[in-house]
Amino acid sequence: MRVIQTYQANRDAFCKKAFQCGARLYHLPYAGSADPDLATDIAVLGDDDAENVIAISSGLHGVELPAGSLVQQIALDKIKDRHFKTTKFVFVHALNPYGAKYSLRTDRGEGPSRNIDPARNFLDFASPDFIATSANPAIASAFDKASLSNSSLSMMWARLLYTAFIEQGQSTFKRNFVRGQYTDPSLPYYGGDTACFTRLTWEHIVRHEILKPAARKIYHFDCHTGDGPFGVLQLYLCAKAGKHTRQLAEKLTTPEKIKTTDDYFAQVTGDIGDYWASFDVPEGTQIYPITLEFGTTQARVSGIDVLGAILNRTLLSEKYNDDHPQKDQIIQKMCTAFTPTQKEWSDVVMNQSHDIWERFLTLE
Repeated sequence: MRVIQTYQANRDAFCKKAFQCGARLYHLPYAGSADPDLATDIAVLGDDDAENVIAISSGLHGVELPAGSLVQQIALDKIKDRHFKTTKFVFVHALNPYGAKYSLRTDRGEGPSRNIDPARNFLDFASPDFIATSANPAIASAFDKASLSNSSLSMMWARLLYTAFIEQGQSTFKRNFVRGQYTDPSLPYYGGDTACFTRLTWEHIVRHEILKPAARKIYHFDCHTGDGPFGVLQLYLCAKAGKHTRQLAEKLTTPEKIKTTDDYFAQVTGDIGDYWASFDVPEGTQIYPITLEFGTTQARVSGIDVLGAILNRTLLSEKYNDDHPQKDQIIQKMCTAFTPTQKEWSDVVMNQSHDIWERFLTLE
């Protein structure tokens, strides 16, 4: 068992493991395509009347699927019959199969909607509380002028770095850039203006598999890669996670590896963890949303390599419709930014996955 980059290989491995473990396995076709190989795979173990529901999702940002797939396969291996007495397990593999197959973090929606970041899309666009955060004008200008020629990319990067380190400072730039924007569909971190297919898939799964009358505790582990030091697993808690979720996180890892997203990362709008508040959750049921984030950055300036891969992949997709001589090179760099090829990275993902499930599954 190891981390592998391609969507189909991860899908095959997950489905094989789920079948071997006796899970009820079914598939939700991707709504935005007639391709039969694009699907979110659901594996279920345990009874619908269980008091505890453990939901483990991967591939919300499609290209980040590989580590999440491995996390899920390791969890499937560790579940024993004794866990089924009070617990139902719901494995959601490749929430965004479109992004997983085409090495994108983004998804599509109805009509012409595209380049939607699913992690900025879980919100009510019609709510009076929704504020459409604007895209950074300096980044929008640089992106508009950029092409995939080396000189153009250099100019774009010079402007971005100037914005990051001179005008704003690195942490402020990161918070402002990645929090989500709703005015420029061509730029990264665009949250869209209506529900994307990833969000619609998740809503269906929650209502049909997770929100059962008997459920009293719902644990949701959403797997991601990209942010943070190379190979380090951190647990991110969203704004609405609550004190009880932090107490759980403290039983799973050391304090320095627990981060509150708003404080550490950015005040992200449209996060899947915060979206639990929009469901009709039975009274008395507690939700524990936790993001498992495996770091991948290897640059001297932390995260600049991941950001560069996102920018170039977005350029290729949105300006060139994936038709350019550098296509394969850009896509490979995108894959590697979120799933490093070093055996060392694969090994630490495996080891930390084993550790966190050992801790979780033995909690009283």
